Amino acid sequence: MEESIEKTKESVQEEIKDQESGKTEDHEDSKKIKVPDPSMHEEHDEKIQTLETADTTGGDEQSIIEGAWADVLGSGQLKKKTIKKGTPNARPVTSEICTIKISGELADGTFVDVKDKFSFQLGDLEVIQGIDLIVALMDCGEISQVEVAPRFAYGSLGNGKDIPPDATILYTIELLEISKEEDLELVNIDERLRIGNAKRERGNWWYSRGDFTSSIQCYRRALDYLDTENETETDSPEKLQEILDDRLKVYNNMAAAQMKIEAYDAALKSVDNVLRCQKDNVKAIYRKSKIVTAMGKMNEGIALLERALHLDPSSKIVQQDLMRLQAKQKLEVQKEKSLYKKMFNLNSTPTPKTSQGKPKVKLTVPWTLMIGAVTAVVASYVTYRFKLF
Repeated sequence: MEESIEKTKESVQEEIKDQESGKTEDHEDSKKIKVPDPSMHEEHDEKIQTLETADTTGGDEQSIIEGAWADVLGSGQLKKKTIKKGTPNARPVTSEICTIKISGELADGTFVDVKDKFSFQLGDLEVIQGIDLIVALMDCGEISQVEVAPRFAYGSLGNGKDIPPDATILYTIELLEISKEEDLELVNIDERLRIGNAKRERGNWWYSRGDFTSSIQCYRRALDYLDTENETETDSPEKLQEILDDRLKVYNNMAAAQMKIEAYDAALKSVDNVLRCQKDNVKAIYRKSKIVTAMGKMNEGIALLERALHLDPSSKIVQQDLMRLQAKQKLEVQKEKSLYKKMFNLNSTPTPKTSQGKPKVKLTVPWTLMIGAVTAVVASYVTYRFKLF
């Protein structure tokens, strides 16, 4: 390809030289001044430029389109390279079920996250964020390599197993299949239990990593599946009770996550949903006490802790929190009393009373007044004596 382009360049240049020489020799003043035709050079430059463009783009066109790394977020933390194209315009959308074949590789060559057929719901945080973002950009049947920085992989914690902290992972992903999310009304109770609890566990995973916002999102999706409103005549009472119990677990966990981000109003609604069904749920009562205390209702918080301790006398954490709140309350009462004393001047010494019960009246005479009186008496006496003599 390059040799043919070079030959073509040379032939074009020779052709232009021949044209220049032919025109000047035929001209009657050719021996005096040779003036090249500007249009001829413009045409020459255009031909050479066209050939150079073909030289730089023609041979590598396929590698630029399919083989180049694309910086997805513009920060260098998530890169994608297409290895094999998929079906055009066949990308998944949020909430669709994606089935992928995936294999990750660490910098030292260790393979991680290897799965031949793994299904997840797009956008529901069932996988790390890097994979969630990349699969949304893939066509069905496509194979891509993805470089995921720690921020969009397993972060500073790793996965606690074979992926260390702050690891960049190179994934090879093939999008095998895309399917629609099934209507919840058509999903049987066993399947709803399985999916709902899987989403609850995923929420617990995000919670353990300190990503409370992601955990709340997973808990909300779990509640969609763990709903007793879609019950049918064939559902047994035991299954309905099981799905209700799991639903209350989700509300309790979601309240804990909402407390972490100080969304106290939402957290209060979550624990109230639990207590509406299980009024003696100690965990819900304990969390409600923490919520109302954070909202400035200490007396209500103490009353809830006393109730929780009555239901579970062996709970050390409830005992400790109750003692701490009671001590705090006592300190605040003392501060209030001290403030009121200062406001109403109640710290002054009380006035002594006589035996008849009447207050004693103290007559205090300033020293300056006494000295002045003595001076006046002496002066009067001297004047009187002076007049006598």
